[in-house]
Amino acid sequence: MLTYNTTMVIYIAALIAIIAILIALFWISRMLCGKNSQTSSTVTPQRLIEFSMEELRQATNNFDLDNNYLGFGCYGLVYTGLIGDRIVAIKREWLRLQPRFLDEVSYMSKIQHENLVNLIGYCCEEGNQLLVFEYMVKGNVRDYLDEFSDLTFKKRISIAIDAAKGLLHLHNLDPPVQHKRFTATKVLLDADLNAKVSDGGMLGLLQERDNHLVNPRGGLAETIDVYSFGLFLLELITGQKLALFESNHEIAQWIVPRMSTNTLLDENMPATDMDITSSLNAYIKIASECLQYPAIDRPKMDVVVTELETIYQNEVINEEHEVALGSELFNITIQ
Repeated sequence: MLTYNTTMVIYIAALIAIIAILIALFWISRMLCGKNSQTSSTVTPQRLIEFSMEELRQATNNFDLDNNYLGFGCYGLVYTGLIGDRIVAIKREWLRLQPRFLDEVSYMSKIQHENLVNLIGYCCEEGNQLLVFEYMVKGNVRDYLDEFSDLTFKKRISIAIDAAKGLLHLHNLDPPVQHKRFTATKVLLDADLNAKVSDGGMLGLLQERDNHLVNPRGGLAETIDVYSFGLFLLELITGQKLALFESNHEIAQWIVPRMSTNTLLDENMPATDMDITSSLNAYIKIASECLQYPAIDRPKMDVVVTELETIYQNEVINEEHEVALGSELFNITIQ
């Protein structure tokens, strides 16, 4: 049985160990993020704001879990914050410091695009590494479909085009960048339902925890993203979580009978969109091509963008024709 003195020695030793760990984390943070470190002296993130930890504490009400916490993402905890008059999304990684954090932040600052959720700034101090992104007020497409699934067919195509352009931008970089985590939850919507791909270009920061990923900038075929995009296309039009299916065979078993009975479309889609047979067939064809095996047969994202834009333009023409026809009927009626 432990004596009182022995117990106290154990408690004190444990306390000293904890303090030592905290001090070590502090100095590691200083080495990784300090302004005099080799890493920070070799990078100068362009067009980004370097925030202090105190600024981000104030922006998030001290990282309030009740009012500012959005969820847990691939990088860490995600919060909303208010900086000036702008709402932002703040991603906080504090358990696994990345030695090349500032290099990766610098890289991310150079690949900005209108169809990517763009990085605004960063913070690297006090044993924390945080990323500050633009905030997409309507959330991700998966949640939006679950809660507000009355999107028109034309709007769904528009969202698909935006997302496809985001992936295309990543694939067109030199060397190419693969997203590797693309799903409907990675496509975010702004107030006008314009879509942007989130977490694009972040694989460098995630590589240590995903050590099975080899060379995220080049060396891995973009066909993985193309396959994921095919699933996204089907989820977007059906409202169903098809990413949960384990094989193309299961997906086909779900889709084919619904195609033949005209029950494939999201039942919450406006009734006026239900007669879109030719456009729907073209849309399903693109999705099917993205899901092909072997992977080499899948289209490049530039082809996907072009085909989706063609469908969208056909829908615009059909709308204009319907408006013109309605106007003619109205004129005939009042004469």
